Amino acid sequence: GRDDRAPSRRGGRGSADASGPSFAERSGLTTWDWDDLPGHVDTRQAGNVVRAYPALVDEGASVALRLVPTEDERDRASRRGIRRLLILATPTPVAYVQEHLSNQEKLALASSAYPGPRALLDDCLAAVVDAEMRARHADGLVRTRADFEAVRDAVSASVMDRMFEAVGLVSRILVAARDADRAISKASSLQLMSALADARSQLESLVPAGFVSATGLERLRHLPRYLEAITVRVRRMQENPGRDRQWLTEFDQARTAYEKAGGTVPIDAEADARLVRVRWMLEELRVGLFAQELRTAETVSVKRIVRALAE
Repeated sequence: GRDDRAPSRRGGRGSADASGPSFAERSGLTTWDWDDLPGHVDTRQAGNVVRAYPALVDEGASVALRLVPTEDERDRASRRGIRRLLILATPTPVAYVQEHLSNQEKLALASSAYPGPRALLDDCLAAVVDAEMRARHADGLVRTRADFEAVRDAVSASVMDRMFEAVGLVSRILVAARDADRAISKASSLQLMSALADARSQLESLVPAGFVSATGLERLRHLPRYLEAITVRVRRMQENPGRDRQWLTEFDQARTAYEKAGGTVPIDAEADARLVRVRWMLEELRVGLFAQELRTAETVSVKRIVRALAE
């Protein structure tokens, strides 16, 4: 008979076997200390084989190894758990970056929805780690020690430069958000109330606490343009409220189709890829309607959005 105890911390090879030894759930893990993580674990219960999936669950300062009922749940949890282990395995650049911010960056970072600049920088680090991970594993998942260590080494080699780059981009985003916020506040008038409320909710959904890692570095590059588009729109709606209403009616058709399909704003980074894609198409549509001169990154229309939702 097989040894039914948990695989040794170092070993773990046998656990990759679908009918391998039972799997020990553990918490408080701060390092990747097994050779490979099995895709699933089967256990016999009352003559039936029960299949469960080992997931790495982010606990904040550490990670837990837990069995979850579905592959989807395993992958969703493990993306965050693996990211946490990578962050724990990387000498943190956060304090150094914080000391070397320009005054302009310090000011920008102080005006975010995060609890404080440190929380914002920690989130920038999470986004940097994610970007390195996905450059090598598009699904954000690794199962073997060798793959984990390769990503960890890549992160360590580039983290300082990538952090300064990310922080520079994020401070530009926060300056653009502040400009949009001022424009909305200054424009207050009864006639424009619903248009301004729409602009305000768009602004808040672009830069909530957690937006850096939730948006991802790839998409963050577009945020200064989306935010500038709000400022342009506010100026224009004061010149021609009727035209703004017309464009908002058109935009609402796309927004309604997106919400009916289960889309939310802001959207969970782990949501269905099709919905994530359309969530950002909606921002491009806003640029195309309300601030054409800022140019869209792709051709976008209500029709295209409806078609993308049907794919």
